[in-house]
Amino acid sequence: MSHAPMRLSLLLLASLSLVDASRIAAPPASSLTLRRLRGGEAEAEAAAAAAAAGSKNEGSSEDGDDEAEVAAALAALSRSIDAFMDQFAQLELGVLSTARPSILGRKASPEAIASRPDRRAFKEAHRHFCEVHRLMRGESDEALPAAAGSMQLLRQAALYLSDDEAAAKENVRAVPAETVEKLAALRAAGRRKAGGTVASALSQLRAALAGPLEAHSKLVAALGASQVQPVPAALSREAVTAKLNTVPTFCLLDGQSRVVGMREEEGATPTACFYTDPAEARAVLESAKRAMPDVRGLHLGVTPLGRAFAACGGWPGDEPQGHIASTLKLQGSAAVREQMGPFLREQAEKQGLPEAAWQLPVFCTDQLQSAHAMPFFLSREALVDAWVVAGLERDAVPDSLTAMDLRVLVHQMSTTDKFAWNTVNLLASREAVDLVSEAYAEGRAVAAARSGGGAAESAAAALDAAEAGEEEEEEA
Repeated sequence: MSHAPMRLSLLLLASLSLVDASRIAAPPASSLTLRRLRGGEAEAEAAAAAAAAGSKNEGSSEDGDDEAEVAAALAALSRSIDAFMDQFAQLELGVLSTARPSILGRKASPEAIASRPDRRAFKEAHRHFCEVHRLMRGESDEALPAAAGSMQLLRQAALYLSDDEAAAKENVRAVPAETVEKLAALRAAGRRKAGGTVASALSQLRAALAGPLEAHSKLVAALGASQVQPVPAALSREAVTAKLNTVPTFCLLDGQSRVVGMREEEGATPTACFYTDPAEARAVLESAKRAMPDVRGLHLGVTPLGRAFAACGGWPGDEPQGHIASTLKLQGSAAVREQMGPFLREQAEKQGLPEAAWQLPVFCTDQLQSAHAMPFFLSREALVDAWVVAGLERDAVPDSLTAMDLRVLVHQMSTTDKFAWNTVNLLASREAVDLVSEAYAEGRAVAAARSGGGAAESAAAALDAAEAGEEEEEEA
């Protein structure tokens, strides 16, 4: 059980492209910090500011050697995976065009070779891993892809290339069930001719996978050597915000990247929500498109949780941001809000926090904690997924999880010194990561259609405009 939090941290490091890779296993903040939360493409100064805030986090390690070692190991892993994928592509070329002559000495045409079931299966497998690799690297132009998806890719590759069923089962954990089924079918199709061209290609790929696996082991070792030392102390607002900013929220935007509010009833003030539940955000977007067909370019913008928390008046004494003609709320799933709303409001009241228009639960459990890592999740489902990722049995998830309102957690982190708050990490779900990629792509398309504009904007851009408006009003 003692190793579960480290396994959890390392897999989430590898599979969640939005998580700040410098903090999952608690090394210091670095250039690996999240780049694309603000509308899908974080501005350079925002990323630098987040890194600077993280580096000031109370209790963070100041050992630059550890940080350099993690960065070097991550770069080596990226190069090794790239080399593996290059070899996969070269082998595909041979598989689709090369075959032994028949017993009569006849050579099949390339088209006939490529149409054989085992060759089609190999081509489909290559296409699948190219997509996983693309998602791993994301949209970033950096040499370091922030390790997004690396462990997921390696698990799937080991599953596909395994030469026996027992070994294959070792890599099923944390791979989606439908993917396990797909890779098992592709593996079986490729092994139908022992000693054939495809079987030989699979054997070469198995050997080539050793490099990425070794590079990944070195990254694990580097991360294990750079754990933050727990320090019981309250955190500054900047440090808390940096931790919140490792999780995305989603907001409805129009074609001009302005925040769009929805009226719950006729004559009511519109409410603009920052959704933390990817499924609900998608559903709201589709509903808005149907309800407002005349509003062009409706899409989802992406804003870091810390930024959204402040805009929605999450900090005591702060008012929800003005100059946006809507009430701003942070919003989790509707089912959880209905079930836990009264409990969360009572929590906040007992902490002496003012009444708020929204509540947002966060979840944790002692079994996923260690002295160096205390992960929090925005849904029970995300915690359960992480539980399985950590190598624990799904059926063993505790029936009762610790849940608290986000405002309560932030209040405690910033006002009490009886806990090592520097070990806290908020972790995004894989579904949230996927939606960020989709929102980024759609936002770029909307920006291009608008006027050939540049990168996609986000709800954060509208918040910037609101802040600028408030400053002008104060100066006047």
